[in-house]
Amino acid sequence: MLKIAARETDVTGFVTTDYVLDEAVTLTRFAHSHAKAVELEEATTASRFVKVVFCDEGLFSEGVRTFKEHPDKEWSLTDCVSFATMKRHDIRTAFTFDGHFKQAGFATVP
Repeated sequence: MLKIAARETDVTGFVTTDYVLDEAVTLTRFAHSHAKAVELEEATTASRFVKVVFCDEGLFSEGVRTFKEHPDKEWSLTDCVSFATMKRHDIRTAFTFDGHFKQAGFATVP
């Protein structure tokens, strides 16, 4: 994260999904406050560096298919929708501490 903040990497932006944003806002609401949750949502959706991809029927269906095909994994439906989004947008690296992305074949940072 420090390399990104110091602009020592070629990262020019982030892509996330409405599912991930939903989880982050909800967690912030209960871990901190409603005001902080609203601040997070507004900062994310207004950011020039973050693109929020909204789940459509195709992404949802692909996520559900992946979820159903991997009963041996502890992947959430949100993980699987994220995987589908990454595939659709040709994204190969996830900024995450979630090991499920490596299990699914993606590179992760940090």
